[in-house]
Amino acid sequence: MMGNIMNRILKSILILIFLLTGVTFSQSVPMADIDRRVDSLFVIASSGMVMFQSMVQPATDSLVAMGANAVPRLIDKYVTQDARERQNINSILVKIGKPAVPYLVEALNLPNAEQVSRICSTLGEIKDSAAVKGLILVSAHGDWRVRSEAVGALGKIGDKNSDRTVVKLLSDRVEIVRKSAAVSAGLLHIEESLPMLVHMLADNFYGARMCASEALVKFGPEAVKVIADSLYSADSLVGNLGCTTLGMIGGDTVATALGVQLESSSPIRRALAAAAVLLSNSPIACSYVELLKPHETDSTVIFFIDKVLAKYATR
Repeated sequence: MMGNIMNRILKSILILIFLLTGVTFSQSVPMADIDRRVDSLFVIASSGMVMFQSMVQPATDSLVAMGANAVPRLIDKYVTQDARERQNINSILVKIGKPAVPYLVEALNLPNAEQVSRICSTLGEIKDSAAVKGLILVSAHGDWRVRSEAVGALGKIGDKNSDRTVVKLLSDRVEIVRKSAAVSAGLLHIEESLPMLVHMLADNFYGARMCASEALVKFGPEAVKVIADSLYSADSLVGNLGCTTLGMIGGDTVATALGVQLESSSPIRRALAAAAVLLSNSPIACSYVELLKPHETDSTVIFFIDKVLAKYATR
């Protein structure tokens, strides 16, 4: 706590020094003074002090206006542990956009893994395909943070040359990386990834499971058959989340597949199937639900059966 207060006081003193010594923000700054100018502007742009609030946006705008000239020094600052500074660096670099990309790609070779992971994230937000080759190379980095941010950035950029890399990282040993890869597989609509995404519905990490489900939903009807086939998997997690995923995709084909699951011996599976029918917006499975109700004893299943019957009663 005391350290944060001292940092803010130091920033305030620096700002006052810059103001009192007449530091200017003219565009005609010699290259030798670029770093000093970026430093002075950045201190102001990152100030959290109310008294300097009116200066924050002009300083930020000046850094953006410097364009590529400001990028190397901003990359140097990307090792900061201050959250406000990290957010400002990212925001400024994203606003600079494509002119920043060559410098950022070159910086992917830096030894600081945390710094490199942040650079990957920024490249993902800039969304320039010129960064794809560098991100693919760094996706094999030994640090999971870099791999996670690199594969996430590839998905945001949307270049199909990334497909093989994304598919490979779906089976990464670190769950956070698998989660990021699942998100990217959905964004890139990689057909080859469908079986692996279905397999991930039973991942030991909740986040990876849910991101795999969301990715499958993005495929829509294209994913229905492979998910429907997985409902008979020996791993109940695959079938359980598969039911929910099918419900989110919706449609008559989905409702038919779910209708069979209403006869499962597992009350959990029957409840999930009934809830998915409710989501599917198809009345086809309603007849299955009506037949099931007189014989159902589980209160949760009955709850969803009633919901389904009420929803489709007027159709």
